[in-house]
Amino acid sequence: MPDRFTVAIVGRPNVGKSALFNRMVKAQASIVHSQKGVTRDRLYGKVQWEGEEFTLLDTGGLDLTSDEDLVRAIRVQVEQAIREADALIFVVDLRAGLTAEDIEVAGVLRKTNKPLILAANKADTPQLYAKTADFYKLGFDYVYPISAAHGLGVGEVLDRLLEIMRARGAYDETVPPEVAGPEMSPESREIAGTGESDEFEEISEYEEFEDPGENQELPDDVSAGRIRIAIVGKPNVGKSSLVNALLGDARMTVSSIPGTTVDAVDTPFRWQDREFVLIDTAGLRRPKVIGEKLEEISVGRALSAIKRSDVVILVLDGNERPSSQERRIAGYIRRNGKASIIAVNKVDLGLWSDVSRDQYKSAVLHECRPVDYSPVLFISALTRKGVDKILPEVLDVYAEYGKRIDTSLINQAVTEITTMNPPPREARFFYATQVGQNPPRIVFFVRNPKKVSAMYERYLENELRKRFGFQGTPIVMEFRERQRKRRQ
Repeated sequence: MPDRFTVAIVGRPNVGKSALFNRMVKAQASIVHSQKGVTRDRLYGKVQWEGEEFTLLDTGGLDLTSDEDLVRAIRVQVEQAIREADALIFVVDLRAGLTAEDIEVAGVLRKTNKPLILAANKADTPQLYAKTADFYKLGFDYVYPISAAHGLGVGEVLDRLLEIMRARGAYDETVPPEVAGPEMSPESREIAGTGESDEFEEISEYEEFEDPGENQELPDDVSAGRIRIAIVGKPNVGKSSLVNALLGDARMTVSSIPGTTVDAVDTPFRWQDREFVLIDTAGLRRPKVIGEKLEEISVGRALSAIKRSDVVILVLDGNERPSSQERRIAGYIRRNGKASIIAVNKVDLGLWSDVSRDQYKSAVLHECRPVDYSPVLFISALTRKGVDKILPEVLDVYAEYGKRIDTSLINQAVTEITTMNPPPREARFFYATQVGQNPPRIVFFVRNPKKVSAMYERYLENELRKRFGFQGTPIVMEFRERQRKRRQ
């Protein structure tokens, strides 16, 4: 059997494609919501069934009637998924019945010359089964009534996929097509959109993100041994454009409409013999302007993406003033102990208020002070200027993230630091040792930990960075009271 067999789930918007994707990959990997157009990028997952494995693609709703930029961009992604796929699952809505949009989509799929399974979703009751007959008008051999929400009939679809896979292996990668016809004409891959803007909103320094995704179960990370990079930032700063520039492929849907990316999309790739996973995320806005349940889910996924990453790239729009919203995101990165890089995007359009790069960098590090140890890169995802510096910087930061310092060197440094600027007598330092990595974790044994002030902690951290680097990574410092040995 071929090493890689790929199946794409396609259909018009809001028929339950993502629910079926989640059911088949056995994880809440894709956002499911009643709003149309929730899935916009190609989501990949692994499906295991009866000892076999294949790749499953979830796609955005295929709308063939609209000429809007976002709809057109989604359509390009769906067409790419169809081209990548070895077989297709065409999902329709049994409750809604046969629609004109289903007929149009069927006409497109009929021209692909690929094996196709027609799945009539939302068959939650026996009474709905009778409506299956309407979909035979589409001209396919069989209609599979299923309920993605409850798992009914999904096993039959998987069984049929195994038959197609085995047929492909038996006939030297030639699958007897269920439908035939000429290939559909390719649409231009040019995707509108980098005219991005985001109104500056002042918020309290002490406001924190509430994580709606805190209790969500995420799929097991199959990227063991890979460096996981989360791309985060406010809406419409160019996160998906940066992913595309890094990959050299229009993998993410890019549009000038704020909030295009609503899911956290994992994309594995290889560069200079290293394995990476890029995670594109939804834009993070302050809680007061998060009004819809869908956006709450999207923010939850973005925050969860930070938690399961190794390195976070915080993207800013260089045409705008660095805002306190970036400070909030930076604080979330720091609290979760992740390495970080700050990427100032859209430098091809100039910098805010025509300031110099040094001035803008100072403003960025001040506003993003929770991660002011991060390297700052100036890039243009559109022209790819400076993008070639990002992955080398990721490797450098990741190395610092996993750095381990010998105990003797740490104690020598602590002695120098505390001699140069002694702490209060009650907070005398005895010795220190590094107890963890990713991020570096150092324990200091002192006379009275409560007497170590926040200002002195900051001084100690700055001096450690001068001696050992740790650029781009937080240092977790813990102060413990020294336990005296009892005399026998």
